Amino acid sequence: MRIYKCTNFTGFYPVGVAAVVVAECASAAEHLLNVALQAVGLPGDAQIGEEDAIDPAMPGIVMLRNGDY
Repeated sequence: MRIYKCTNFTGFYPVGVAAVVVAECASAAEHLLNVALQAVGLPGDAQIGEEDAIDPAMPGIVMLRNGDY
């Protein structure tokens, strides 16, 4: 399993969005997130690529949203 981040989907309000998904690959992560978004009435337009993978073996931080608009 891999960890993916996504900060480019339509949310309820025009502010930043962020999600973390655990899946086998980027396409599976994208599908899982879009299904979850659609389940709550959102468009489900997230796009996740391999460049969005987070390596849990590497120390560090991924800042998803810091409030700077």
